[in-house]
Amino acid sequence: MSLCRHSDNNHIFDITPVENLFIHEFMLKAPGDFVKVYLFGLMQCYNQDCSENTIQAFSDALGLETSVVENAFRYWERQGVLSVSEDEDGQLSVVYHNLKDLVYNKGLNSEKTLYKYRDFNQSLQQIFDKRLLSPQEYLRIYDWIEVLNLPKEVVLMMVRFCVSRKNSKVSINYLDKVAEGWAREGINTLQKAEEYIRAQESCYKNTQAVLKYLGIHRIPSQAELDMCKKWQDQWGFSLDSILAAARETTKVQSPTFAYLDKILSSLYEKGIISAKDIKRHLESSSDKADKIKEIYRQLGYKNTSPAPEHIQMYNAWTEECKLEHGVILLACKQCIRKKMTSFESLDNMLRQWARNGLLTEESIKAWLSRKKYIENEIRAVLERAGEVRDVTLADRKLYKQWTEEWNMSFELILLAAEYALTARDKMPFINKILSSWHQNNITTIKEAKADRMAHLQKLPEAAGQNQTLKKQLDFTKFPQHVYSDEELEQLFENIDEL
Repeated sequence: MSLCRHSDNNHIFDITPVENLFIHEFMLKAPGDFVKVYLFGLMQCYNQDCSENTIQAFSDALGLETSVVENAFRYWERQGVLSVSEDEDGQLSVVYHNLKDLVYNKGLNSEKTLYKYRDFNQSLQQIFDKRLLSPQEYLRIYDWIEVLNLPKEVVLMMVRFCVSRKNSKVSINYLDKVAEGWAREGINTLQKAEEYIRAQESCYKNTQAVLKYLGIHRIPSQAELDMCKKWQDQWGFSLDSILAAARETTKVQSPTFAYLDKILSSLYEKGIISAKDIKRHLESSSDKADKIKEIYRQLGYKNTSPAPEHIQMYNAWTEECKLEHGVILLACKQCIRKKMTSFESLDNMLRQWARNGLLTEESIKAWLSRKKYIENEIRAVLERAGEVRDVTLADRKLYKQWTEEWNMSFELILLAAEYALTARDKMPFINKILSSWHQNNITTIKEAKADRMAHLQKLPEAAGQNQTLKKQLDFTKFPQHVYSDEELEQLFENIDEL
C-alpha cells in the first residue's frame, strides 16, 4: 500500500487534462462514441483506483455495447494514440501514449498497420490511379474493415464504384458516408454489392436521362438519385413511365425534380403506373382542363388554370352523373340567364338535371320538344274553354297531374274544357270535372258524355240547354315536330320547371 494516495471520491471532483492536440488532430474526425470511450479511459489513467477497469464496466458506465467499446480502443490503436494487448484469458489491457511524443517525435508509426494490408493497399491505389493516398486516409479506410465489418473485397468494389461516379478526387469524407450507408443496409458480401451497384447504375443512367429530358445538363445530385430510386424501387415506375410523366413539367417555366416528384406521387396514389396509362391519363387531364377553361369563359371567370375543387366537380358531373360536356355548357347558359354564375349554382342545376335524366344534349332537346308540345296542348285546352292567354306554371302543374297522375287522355281533357266554356275560372272548373271523372273511373269520351248528361238532367234549368257543343278541335293545329335550336332556346327560360 502506497504511503500517500487520493481519497476514494477524489476522481469525481478532480479534473482530467485533455490536450488541445487531441482535439485538433484526432477528436474532430473520430466517431462520437469512440471519443467518449477515449476520454473515459483517459480519466481512468489519472485515477487508477476507479472501479471501471474492465470492458464490461466501461460498457455499463457509458451505456454502450461491449463490442463498441472494443472497436473504439482498436480505432484509437490504429490512430497510434494508445496500445491494446490481450492476455491469455482474453482480458484487454490499454496503454495511453503521450500525444506530443507521437506527433513531434514521430511516435505515430503506421508502417505496421500499412504492411498488414499490403495487397489490399496495392489494389486500392490502383483504383485511385495517380492520386496517392496518405497514411491517414489509409487508416480511415481500414476503419471500414475493422469497425464497420465490411470485407476488403466489398470495400474495393465500393471505392471503385464511387470513383467511377466522382472520379479519383472523391473525398475520403464522402467515401466514409457511403461505407457507413453500406454497413447500415447490410451490403457486406460481393453478391449484395454487385446487386446494389447494378441497381444504382440503372438509377444513375435513368436520372441522367430525366435530367436531360428536363433540359438540365449536369451530374445528378444525391437528392435526385434518391428520388429516382424511390420512383423506380418503391413506386414501380419505369424510365418510360417517368419520362411520360415528365411531359407534364412543360407547363412550368423551370421544371425540377421536386415538381416531377409531385406529379409521380399523384399518379402513384391513383394507381397509374405504366407509361401507356400515364399518357392516357395526362391526355385526358389536358382535355379536361381545356373543357373547364371553356366553362370559365362561359361563366365569365378569369381563371387561367382549373382549380382543384372545380376539377373534382367536373369529374363528378361527367363520371358520377354521366353528363355530357355539351349539357354542362347548356347549364352554364342557364346560369347566366338566372344570374347565378358560381360553380356551386352550376353544380346544383346539373345534379337536378341528372336526377331527371337530362344527361345528353339529345335528351334535353327531346325534353324541350315534349315541353313545347305540351305547351301547345295546354294552349288548346284554354282555347277550347274560351280563354286566350299565356300558359302559366299553375297550368303546367294541373296538366301534369291530369295526364301523368290521373292518366287522362288529351281528348277527355278537351271535352272537360268544352264544359267549362261558361265558367268564370276555367282551369279550376276543368280540374273539378276531371277530378270527378277520375274518382268515378271514367276514362272514355262516351262515359264522360253520359256522366255529363246524367248531371244535367238533375238540374231543372238545364232542360232546354243544348247537350252537344258544336265546336271541334282541329288536331292538326298542334302537331308534334322537331323544333329548331332557336325555338328550343326560347323554352330554356323555364327548363328548371321539371
